Amino acid sequence: MFKRTLLLIALLFPLAGNSAIYQCKTNGQTIFSDEPCGDDAKELDHEPAPAIGGRFDTGTDVEFYEPETRQRSRSEDPCPYINSTDLRRLIIQNKIKRGMKPNDVRRSWGSPSSILTGRRTQWAYHYSGGSANYVYFENGCVVNWSGYYR
Repeated sequence: MFKRTLLLIALLFPLAGNSAIYQCKTNGQTIFSDEPCGDDAKELDHEPAPAIGGRFDTGTDVEFYEPETRQRSRSEDPCPYINSTDLRRLIIQNKIKRGMKPNDVRRSWGSPSSILTGRRTQWAYHYSGGSANYVYFENGCVVNWSGYYR
């Protein structure tokens, strides 16, 4: 019984692999079928898939998606661009980086204990136990930071 089943599969398999494929346009959409699907049906010449490498869509007029290019930062923005994924990661890890804006630092470290303004703006974070962190801004961007730990 097993041998008959194998023989039957072996005889039918080549037939399934060589069946025709038809392409039609119906209501403005391209349809592929194993039977002629309309008056404009054309039989496609199909070959086995190429060996490793190559493309499956060779010979077709495929439109590739290209995202629109965006300007990374405004020309009047003095802070360097920080990728949104990197910025999100820094905020989640409670870290800061040169070029961050005050709102980003506030989201990462919270509100400062005190703020000193001048040529450079200094945000101070004082913690219990005597430790403190300081963040320095110029033109609205982080330029440096330091910490004091006991």
